[in-house]
Parts: sequence; structure tokens; C-alpha cells
Amino acid sequence: MSSLPLTIMALVSTPWCRAAEDGIPEFLKRSIILQTFGVKFDHPCQDVENVVIPPFIPPESVQTTLEKYPLTGRRDIWAFFRGKMEVHPKNISGRYYSKKVRTVIWRKYSGDPRFYLRRHRFAGYQSEIARSVFCLCPLGWAPWSPRLVESIALGCVPVIIADGIRLPFPTAVRWSDISLTVAEKDVADLGRLLDHVAASNLSAIQKNLWAPDVRRALLFNDRVQEGDATWHVLSALAQKLGRSSRTVRLSNQ
Repeated sequence: MSSLPLTIMALVSTPWCRAAEDGIPEFLKRSIILQTFGVKFDHPCQDVENVVIPPFIPPESVQTTLEKYPLTGRRDIWAFFRGKMEVHPKNISGRYYSKKVRTVIWRKYSGDPRFYLRRHRFAGYQSEIARSVFCLCPLGWAPWSPRLVESIALGCVPVIIADGIRLPFPTAVRWSDISLTVAEKDVADLGRLLDHVAASNLSAIQKNLWAPDVRRALLFNDRVQEGDATWHVLSALAQKLGRSSRTVRLSNQ
């Protein structure tokens, strides 16, 4: 770091964005921020140099789940979501949380047998992801969620419902080939949209999704591996600092 006296690389989470609304501290203006929060529209979180990174999911938990539920195994859940739908009495009928997206999903599809929707925590939820064809990834308070990485790592096609989201490592992960994007305004039509994909190009999406390099690119390993999430973070930083990604050298020593 001695050669980069004006650059601070900070690993931060979404709450710093709220603080940024009151003014970005001077030291952050000279920093490159690694953050899970990424959007394509104007936002205080995006007013400093940044790299969007995936949230951390333990690779060990993914590997353990895949040993029990292989990628190409039977997927008996068609569309899956586990998480908050309507929360806190102050958010009347989900009016504010998730911009009503999750509320619409629950109200329209909770009675549809094709949709496996659950509102409560379950320690073994990764097994549900591994058994699912489509995994719904609607926005909550923020557009991103760890469930997006878990879905990809466990071979479930992520259905991203978060307008304007900026996804990590777009040059390494061809998001349009491995996921579906549904506009927030179209969430009530989700069933028909998934039917269309299932009848047309689902097998092609799954083939792309199950490629080992896709899963590798979004997981942080204890020891850095070429092509894993840490490797892509270093490559992105090298490019922002005006260096060729070829200068990134990793060692397991």
C-alpha cells in the first residue's frame, strides 16, 4: 500500500450509504470502496470510486449442500422464496418495505402450488435452494441480497426483481445468460414470465449457470484462487488504478 498514499481500500456494508447522505467524509473521497450495494442511478453510495462485490457466502456451506443435492439432481420446487414479505406494523401492508414487491408476490402466489414461499427462518434453507428451479431475488430495503449468490452457487436460476441494480463483476459473469430480470412493475405477471422461460430457454440458462467458473467467481475462498471473488476484486482494483489485470499475481504460499 505504500505506493498508493492517496488510496484507501475499505470493505464496508450498506449502512455507510445512509451516513453518506449527510455528506461524504473527505477520506472516503480519496478511497476505493468495496461494497455490496450497487445501483445504476444517482445515489450517495455511488458518489465515490467503488467496486461492487458479492456478499460473502461460506464456500464450505455451499460444498456441503452440493454433496447432498448435486446441481443436476432432481429439482422438485419450481419457484422458491424464503424471507420477509410484510414486516413491522409501521410498514402498513408492506407499503414501504421492498416497494411492495414482496407483498405482491405473497398475495398473488402464496396459494399457487408452484410457488414455495415461506416467511420464516429455516437453518437448512440452502437445501431448498438446491431443490429449486427458480429462486426469487426481490429487493428488500436494498436492491442486493445474499440469496442471489446462494442461488447461483447452488444452481437455482435467480429471478432478479430490483430495478436499477448493478451486479458484481459484469465482465466475468454474464448475468443475462445465467439469470432472469423482472421489472418491479411486472411482478404480478411473474407466473406467466417464468412459464415462458421454462418452455423456451430454461435448459440453456441452466447450462450456463452450472459452469464451475460462474460459481467460483462469486465465492471468497480462504486461500485466493485464480478466478474466484477475491481474484476479481484485485483485478477490478488494478484496473481502476490504471494497471493491467495481468499484473495481478496470486500465490498459495
